[in-house]
Amino acid sequence: MTTLRKAFAIATLSLGTTAGAFAQSIEATPYHYGMNLDIAKVIAVDAPNSTRSHASAATLTYRDSSGQVQKVSYIHPTTAANQN
Repeated sequence: MTTLRKAFAIATLSLGTTAGAFAQSIEATPYHYGMNLDIAKVIAVDAPNSTRSHASAATLTYRDSSGQVQKVSYIHPTTAANQN
């Protein structure tokens, strides 16, 4: 039984690593107003801080209700945009 548990743990860790690597290789779909997003779980938000412009490109990585990893890119206001 211990060997089975070890095998299951290794398989689980391998799947997690593979899913993470797979998520990085997915091309992000550009968001458009009214787009239907099926977000079951947010995996990551990559929104770089930039003070050079008023907006920057951000990427949301998520898992949809069918378990597929998806990415969507969108325009994210920077902290410079909030300055008076």
